[in-house]
Amino acid sequence: MSNEELDATGKAEAIKTLVGKSFVPTTKYNNEKQNTKAQLDAYNALKAEYDSFKESKMTDEEKQAKQAKQLQEQYQKQNLTISRMYAENVFAKAGFKEDDYSGILESIIQEDPEKTKTLAETICNTMQKQKKDIEKAITDKIIKGTKTPPAGNDKGSEPEGDLEKYKKLYAEAQKKNDFGKMAYYTRLVQEAQNKNEE
Repeated sequence: MSNEELDATGKAEAIKTLVGKSFVPTTKYNNEKQNTKAQLDAYNALKAEYDSFKESKMTDEEKQAKQAKQLQEQYQKQNLTISRMYAENVFAKAGFKEDDYSGILESIIQEDPEKTKTLAETICNTMQKQKKDIEKAITDKIIKGTKTPPAGNDKGSEPEGDLEKYKKLYAEAQKKNDFGKMAYYTRLVQEAQNKNEE
């Protein structure tokens, strides 16, 4: 039968059959839930009564020791919070995102905030150095793999380019027996050579 054909009781029976022995009626579940809550409330009441009775029987020294322990725990908790803030601040100032340092944050937080800060700075500096080294290695690899353009020269200096140009022009003037241009280009060749020697 479909859900439309079943009335509320029929649906409950169908579910009960489907679930089998694991089926717990709503009323029984609600009763158990209330019983559990009542038992928990009774336990908490007894515990509070026991704690107050125990505290009333404590000596002044025991009360002071308990208070000192609570203060020490509070102090430690505050120091850990400050340490976390110091470490996060160091990483954030260095430009790291939370994803970059979240994996190591818990392992560097110590009770002493100054030690935590120093440790965070050391790790941060190491991470930045590694980042720079990797960037430099990549840049060097790219530059090393780049070929010199065909029309360029090894040194890339402008005077040597002029020298080659003047030598070619001198050779052309020599072929044409143009003594005026030959003299002119001879002077330019010598000036370009002098510049290269400097």
